[in-house]
Amino acid sequence: MTDAQTGTDAATLPRAERAIGLFVAGLRLATLAQMLPSLVAALDQGEHRALTAVTWAVASVMALATAAVCVVRRRPPGTAWACLDTAVAVGLILVGLVTVPVELRTGSWIGFQSAYSLSVAGSLVGVRDVRIWGALIGALVAARAVYVLPIISTAADVPTVVGELFTMLGLAPLAWFGVGTVLRIAQDADESRAYAARLAREDEERKARAAIHNGTALMKILVDQGALGAVDSRTPSQVWVQAATELNRMRAYLAGGPGQAGDEPHDLAELVENIATEFADLPLDVVPDLARGTTLGSEATDVATALRSILINVRQHANATRVVLHAEELEDTPGWAVTVHDDGVGFDTRETTYGVGIRTLTLDQLSPHGIETTIDSVPGVGTTVTLTREGDR
Repeated sequence: MTDAQTGTDAATLPRAERAIGLFVAGLRLATLAQMLPSLVAALDQGEHRALTAVTWAVASVMALATAAVCVVRRRPPGTAWACLDTAVAVGLILVGLVTVPVELRTGSWIGFQSAYSLSVAGSLVGVRDVRIWGALIGALVAARAVYVLPIISTAADVPTVVGELFTMLGLAPLAWFGVGTVLRIAQDADESRAYAARLAREDEERKARAAIHNGTALMKILVDQGALGAVDSRTPSQVWVQAATELNRMRAYLAGGPGQAGDEPHDLAELVENIATEFADLPLDVVPDLARGTTLGSEATDVATALRSILINVRQHANATRVVLHAEELEDTPGWAVTVHDDGVGFDTRETTYGVGIRTLTLDQLSPHGIETTIDSVPGVGTTVTLTREGDR
């Protein structure tokens, strides 16, 4: 069994079903092993030797066939087989009214029908529709009552009959509910494994997008400077700083070290400062002091990814001479805000289609956390991107 979305093996549920199927097979074979030593005595007890032999043969074949079905299917028998198994068991009980003397119907394997019907009841754990399961158990209990009621001749026989009936009424539901619990736990385990695998895959995709995005920024600088020529003595150092930054990030990404999801600091001011160190090539001023003590929750990783994406866009497109990264705790309402402002070329927000960095790594990732992204830009003046989270969401 494989999860269709993640491609991971969802192995717990099939293994649980296989174990339950083997339990049912073992139960039927163990019952058959207990029955067989009494076969000769059973044939000697009554006047219907041929019919007695037939009932034993049918019970043996059905027990072996059920065990084989469990082994082949690697799970307990389904509803159709369970109905057939129950019908055969009820038939054997009714025929036992003729073939088994009254005094041998309890406490003896010569009258195997009672113990055999109990093993059949235990085999019904694969029927998960409670209505069908209840009807099958009801049929077995009713047939078993008809089978053992004739033994009552004195008040002392009543507890024996009641005990016979309550054995099935107690053990069969216990087995059914126990198996249901095991299957639910196994299913939950598979769903949790698939969910964790999906999150891991999405995290890897997010990190890969960020890494590719960053590499693209470096390549753009190299291409642009190669086309224009080294007109500024700062150009070599700018490219070197950016190349060193990207080299460190790529090494961390490939090694699975710092920078992977879950490693971001949860103090907003510290997170902003850490992000700023990754953009040493930008003319960046960082003002995080008003956010000291502001704690982020599960959104920390996505906030960090969004800030990286915003600053990458500034690097690629703004041509800014000054960039300000500002973080603060809101005064009028619980919450916080982070602002990235540049004095670059700006753009017309009404005509611009956002790329993967802003659309996916910022807008789409932050919205589920209740974080609003506001983008204000004026051509020739600059751009301001504000991430705001208000109140306890």
